[in-house]
Order: sequence, then structure tokens, then C-alpha cells
Amino acid sequence: MSLTLESDERLGKLFVWESGSASLLFIDSKIEYTWQDQQVVTSEDDLPRILAPLLKLVEGSSIM
Repeated sequence: MSLTLESDERLGKLFVWESGSASLLFIDSKIEYTWQDQQVVTSEDDLPRILAPLLKLVEGSSIM
């Protein structure tokens, strides 16, 4: 499964494989900033926690 979030020059992607491994990628092309993270999804209840930092970055409310 993959999910793409876009806002202006910001792009966020979440990739989740059947194994439960999840990769997050964020790119801000305006300031040339990239952030990546790896997580493990054990249930659908994990998704809000995993998506929270990616959503903040795409919304522009924080740079880690």
C-alpha cells in the first residue's frame, strides 16, 4: 500500500508492505529538505501514530 500527501512544494509518501514494514519519506523542494523514517505496523491502530510526523511536515507546521 502507498499513500501520497502533497501540499505546495511538499511531498509525503508512506509505503506499507505485507510484512508490516513501513517507510516514510518527506521532501520539501523549496528548501531542499528530505526526511526519512522506518516504522513497523502491527495493527491499523498504529497508522495515526506513524502518520502524525509526516502530516505535520506536509502541512508545514514543523521541520524535524
